[in-house]
Amino acid sequence: MEMSKLFAPAIAAAMVVGAVSTASAMEIKSSDVHPYPGYPTTDAIGYMGELLDAWTNGRMTIKIFHSMQLGGEKEALEQVQIGALEMTRVSVGVVGPIVKEFDAFNLPYFFRDIGHMHRVVDGEIGTDLLNQLEAGGLIGLGYMDAGSRSFYNKVRPINTPDDLKGLKIRVMQNPVFVELVNSLGGNGIQVSFSELYTALQTGVVDGAENNPPTLFNHKHYEIANHYSLTHHLIVPEIFVFSKKVWDTLSPLDQQLIRKASGLVVEKERALWAEKEKNDFANLEKVGVKINEVADKTPFIKATQVVRDNFAKKGDSFKQLIEKVAAIK
Repeated sequence: MEMSKLFAPAIAAAMVVGAVSTASAMEIKSSDVHPYPGYPTTDAIGYMGELLDAWTNGRMTIKIFHSMQLGGEKEALEQVQIGALEMTRVSVGVVGPIVKEFDAFNLPYFFRDIGHMHRVVDGEIGTDLLNQLEAGGLIGLGYMDAGSRSFYNKVRPINTPDDLKGLKIRVMQNPVFVELVNSLGGNGIQVSFSELYTALQTGVVDGAENNPPTLFNHKHYEIANHYSLTHHLIVPEIFVFSKKVWDTLSPLDQQLIRKASGLVVEKERALWAEKEKNDFANLEKVGVKINEVADKTPFIKATQVVRDNFAKKGDSFKQLIEKVAAIK
């Protein structure tokens, strides 16, 4: 069934409500560290704004604060938790301290491929984890693609774990990422994304790890021009709403945001696939030295300790790993 037909009754009802409830007009403020327009996550949220605007006859709109206008991901998430900001898109690594099980998604070589990741987050496991965010003041709306993450640095190409020895690698503010880099022989250093470019310039770090669009759009390649495709992480991202604000919304408005979120997930995945393809080409054009790591076995073996340590945290963590591995 086409999505337009599936959501037609809700859209029609919402437009009636929007037409007669101008007094309850709402501008949803949403934050993202990435630019807008031109980046999959922000463009997808822009699409969400278009949907809500159309469905409510302009009563509900979204204003996007992009390019770290409201700070980094951690800062934006904190603002959402207290209700000062309605919505934000963040890396899963940032919500690990709120729902520890989310750290499983940050484990190296945890997902077999992008398709496997989609089946996990679209199913019971992904839904349950989003629901657990409510206790932390967040309403989980959905997952977004962020491709696979690989290492980039300004010193040398990475072909084996030995090549990481002595390198200071920026990681997200989550202990799992520090452990990941350290298990490979590097030195994982937690630095806010908003400070990464300067950290690369000043030598606080030698490199980082992320996907092609992030490396290109934030111009980190201007300093770190070695990009080694280790594909060590396939980490989905999430967009969340403030529970404090959510609880003030009518059931209809909550339903509309939920329905729009489902369409946003589909839209962002398509945008991401195209963006990643184009930015690989862009990185080559600006002279980034890209090398595919032919044998990932040494990386998988070296990081086994990270997965083992996670499983030792408790039965729920071990069971989560087993459940994900069982999904074909």
